Amino acid sequence: MRNSSRKKNKVYITALLAFCTAVFLSAGCKKQEQESIGIAEQFGIAYAPLQIMKEKGFLERRLPGVQINWKQFGGPTGIREGMLNGEIDFGFMGVSPVLIGIDNGMKWRYAAGLSSNEVAIVTSRQEVRSLRDMTKEDRIAILSPACTQHVLLCMLAEEQLGDAHALDSQLVSMSHPDSVNALLSGTEITAHVSTPPYISQEVDGGGTVVATGEDIMGEPFTFISCVAMEDFYKDHRDYYDAFQEALKESVDFINENPQESVRLLAPVYGITQEELSRQMGYHGTIYSTDLNGVARFSQRMAEMGFISQARPMDELVFDNVVYR
Repeated sequence: MRNSSRKKNKVYITALLAFCTAVFLSAGCKKQEQESIGIAEQFGIAYAPLQIMKEKGFLERRLPGVQINWKQFGGPTGIREGMLNGEIDFGFMGVSPVLIGIDNGMKWRYAAGLSSNEVAIVTSRQEVRSLRDMTKEDRIAILSPACTQHVLLCMLAEEQLGDAHALDSQLVSMSHPDSVNALLSGTEITAHVSTPPYISQEVDGGGTVVATGEDIMGEPFTFISCVAMEDFYKDHRDYYDAFQEALKESVDFINENPQESVRLLAPVYGITQEELSRQMGYHGTIYSTDLNGVARFSQRMAEMGFISQARPMDELVFDNVVYR
């Protein structure tokens, strides 16, 4: 009787373990069915193709049943943190924060370009024609230290002043709207490394353009790029490829259908179609998934001490990225 009871207990335990295993596996399968993709963007018309992707459902069409989570940040810091903890799979930001991240050990790479935009150093002092005309009292507004605008300013400072960091002590970190208000209201801010639509607001208010990003670089360059973590690229290549296709379709749509794009996006940005058309038509605004100028940024940032070394492009991009 005792042996029979033990056998029954063993059968019961085996059955219970099998049941628990089945429940666990079932839960795992259910979780997989509910997988999602996290995409992080920032603010402005530089990200217009992403709004097209949302409005047209280009990504959902390729990944039916997959939840798409869109998040918006005011800068790259939150995006980097979200990618580190796995909440964000594709992040959009300027070129320089990506290079700094790689230099600091971030296991991400460029997955695509998104847009090129005009960058301009605008001053409220009419007598300033170059950085040589600035004094120690001038204060220059930038978005944040080591942002792309800061890197461009340092490149020009090295050319005109002989020291890339000659103006670093005069920099003030401010949002673009606050910078415009400060520049035009006669505060200590006498210059702003600006982007659309703020450049036109400042010029219309009496500001003068000292130099543009294209002047400094000598050619158009990618301003906003897309990054993805290396592990995501390896483990979820089907999702990665689907996103790449959807991004390319979105960029092609906005380039081939500018009027339809303006009609779709004016309500999203909360402005009139006429104003959005004007902003998207600014000189220097180019939407493209190709990467332009990254190698030069990497080289110059290394020379100016923003990063420890310039890396070859094959260490910076995934293997399907087109770059020049």
